[in-house]
Amino acid sequence: MKKNIGAIMGLYPTPVTIVGTQSEERVNWINIAHLGVIGSNLMILSLGNRHYSNEFIKKNMTLSINLVDEAMMVKADYVGMVTGWRTDKSDVFNYTLGELKGAPLIKESPLSIECEVLDIIKTGANENFIVRAVNTYVDDECLDEEGKIDYEKVQPLLFEMPNRQYLSIGKAVGKCWSEGKKYNSNNEE
Repeated sequence: MKKNIGAIMGLYPTPVTIVGTQSEERVNWINIAHLGVIGSNLMILSLGNRHYSNEFIKKNMTLSINLVDEAMMVKADYVGMVTGWRTDKSDVFNYTLGELKGAPLIKESPLSIECEVLDIIKTGANENFIVRAVNTYVDDECLDEEGKIDYEKVQPLLFEMPNRQYLSIGKAVGKCWSEGKKYNSNNEE
């Protein structure tokens, strides 16, 4: 039996990401967990209209997306709690600059993506940035033998909104486009 609990967005958990932006010499970081994949290399990030980072993103039309692991949790939570309008968050993370102007990369992040902004869609109190991945940087130890990202090694921190908590991922339990071959429509599972 399922219970109707109302109009709750139940697609959590999502990965915790730190969006990096820059204007002139000032770098800003913001914790964003309202994001989604909308194509093989397209993503959407939803930020409230009043965020300090929005101005930098619109100026440069670039940003970085940095995954967070458990060791980064305190700093990640902090940059989501304070606003860049009143607090300079430039030095919270050690960073480097990649190829895209205005998209600083967090050195301790196991995976960072430089993105260009393709479109901005306003919905109510949010600005939704449609971005395209341009360059993805991954720690060597987080790659498998074939050079692909191994998320069990990345260990991204997850955000869950209804209970406002951080979660960690578990182990892999199956292979996509393989497990379904075991299905037999004549047998009930």
